Parts: sequence; C-alpha cells; structure tokens
Amino acid sequence: MKRVIRGLAPAFAVAATGAAVLAGAPAANAAPAHSAAVLDVKSATWGQLHAGDCEQDNGTIVLRSDGTGDWSATTLTFQTHTGDVWHSSFDFKTMAGTPLFSAGTFDSPRMDDGNPPPRYFWTKHFTYDASLFGAVNIFKTIQHSSC
Repeated sequence: MKRVIRGLAPAFAVAATGAAVLAGAPAANAAPAHSAAVLDVKSATWGQLHAGDCEQDNGTIVLRSDGTGDWSATTLTFQTHTGDVWHSSFDFKTMAGTPLFSAGTFDSPRMDDGNPPPRYFWTKHFTYDASLFGAVNIFKTIQHSSC
C-alpha cells in the first residue's frame, strides 16, 4: 500500500532549494544568468613613456569591482643585443592621495630591436581586495617603470 502525505512535497522542494542556495549550487528557481550583477570598471591609460632605450605605448590599467584587474601595453626597444624587458608596477591611491595597495611588477616579453623595432603587445591579469574598489581614484595611480 502506497502512502501519500500531502503537503510534504512542497516542504521538501523548499528545503532542497534552500540547501542548494546555501551550498552555492544552482537551484531550480535561481535567477537567470543574464540578471547577474554588473561589474563597475575603472581604467587609466598612459600615452607614450620612455625608460632607457625602451618605449611603452598606450599602457592601460583596468580595475573591476569584483577584485580583478588587467594591465596591457605595447612596448619596444630601440637598441639591444641581449633582449630588453619592460617592468611596470602600480600604486593605487584614494582621492586624498592615501596609498591603498600595489600591483605588479609585470614584465614584458624579451624584446629585440630592429629597423623598425618590433612592437610587443602584452597583458597581465591580477587580483586585489575588492573592498578597496570604491576608494580607488584611478587617476592618482602611479606607474613605476624601468627597462
């Protein structure tokens, strides 16, 4: 004889959904993926910089509110026989200039000269404490470079 207890199935469904949410697994009635939170982004770009016989063009730093960031640049060297490397690191500050955190040192690929010199596009991904995103004044970011 099969016994059916009315009202228990919905309770199990609610409990299963709650457990899935608590466990971080998707639940059957979870919100669609397209309604995920939109990330805020801050970015700054440096035009042309020189260090030694090297050049950096359009270096761009991007911070996202989820605690991820990316650095990208195009670099080249005008004179080398051993392969130059561009090094960049960054200090992030508040509006008042108070230091928050640093990122890097990020290194370019080994570069060789030529006529004209080859251009090396490169990127580096990094993470930082996402709770600091709101305090960052991206335009006070200091890039330290050498080659």
